[in-house]
Amino acid sequence: MKHCVVTTFHEAGYQQYGKRCIESFLIKWPDTVSMLVYPEKTSVSFSEPRLQLIDPLVALPKLQQFKSSYYDNPFANGTNPIVPEQTNNFRWDAYRFSNKVFAVTDAIRRCHGTFDQLIWLDADTVTHTVIPEEFLDKMAPNARQLAAYLNRRGYPECGWVGYNLNHPEILNFANRFEQIYLSGEFLTFKENHDSYIFWEIVQEMEQAKKATFKELGSRWQTGHIFIKSALGKYVDHLKGGRKIEGRSKERDTLSFTRKLPRFLKQSFSK
Repeated sequence: MKHCVVTTFHEAGYQQYGKRCIESFLIKWPDTVSMLVYPEKTSVSFSEPRLQLIDPLVALPKLQQFKSSYYDNPFANGTNPIVPEQTNNFRWDAYRFSNKVFAVTDAIRRCHGTFDQLIWLDADTVTHTVIPEEFLDKMAPNARQLAAYLNRRGYPECGWVGYNLNHPEILNFANRFEQIYLSGEFLTFKENHDSYIFWEIVQEMEQAKKATFKELGSRWQTGHIFIKSALGKYVDHLKGGRKIEGRSKERDTLSFTRKLPRFLKQSFSK
């Protein structure tokens, strides 16, 4: 399979974790894998053939349209619509996470027809162990699955999502993802960050029998599912204070392999 990776970050994020994400990617990922980077008003110091730097201000007019429409809407900028006194909450911060949404949809279209799998990788990840190409193949959705994601109890962890670029519904997925934000429909959902909207589309497509999906996590687990999954053998997701510490906490790594599907058990144990 042919794989490519996409990520995005702002200036502070680049300095704190994005630089480390790119550097570890270049060292630890197979040479055959490319990365698309959408830096938000940020100068990136890397210049490598495997990296494609894409300016969101130029390449993502729909993102700029969304930001122009909702930059001053409190319910798109962290305010709880049920308890308006509660602000700065990521669950209702569509404006912040829109950079990720429109980078993903643009990358799907750019890579469609050239690659088999597009992997969204949060920039606050670090690859600590060399990744075999066959592992990427194993984590990828199969021919009938539109995406592979880290499921857990409730909405998923979207620090890693593998998209099947050969699926007949992949472009419709990208259009739907964008339109939920551009139309303002995101304001009607219980939460409006990217992971919650992704989860709503997954359920919508499954119910309509338009697509199936591969689950990489565990329905019994909550919280920091990334490091507990098979992905944790190669990549660490530095959520929250872990960005400063540079690694996940010891309690994060407690194994749940006895509850994993067989194909993931095998990947985790190798």
